[in-house]
Amino acid sequence: MTPDLAEFMTTEEAAKKLGFHVIHVRSMVRDGKLKGVKVGPTWLVSRKSVDEYKLKTDGLSKFDPRRGQ
Repeated sequence: MTPDLAEFMTTEEAAKKLGFHVIHVRSMVRDGKLKGVKVGPTWLVSRKSVDEYKLKTDGLSKFDPRRGQ
C-alpha cells in the first residue's frame, strides 16, 4: 500500500523546516518522535507530525533538553 504523498515530506524537507540535520530527522523517525514510513530505502515524514513537533517546541532552543520529552 502506497502512502498518500501529499501527507508526507522527505527527511531533507523536514530537516530544513525543523532546523536539524537530515540524519537527526531520520533518527527522530526511528525513535518515534516524528511519524513516518519507510518506502524502500527512503524515509517519508508525516507533515502533520512535523507541524505538531514544531508547535510543541516553539520557543525552545534546538539544544534544550525539553525538546526530547
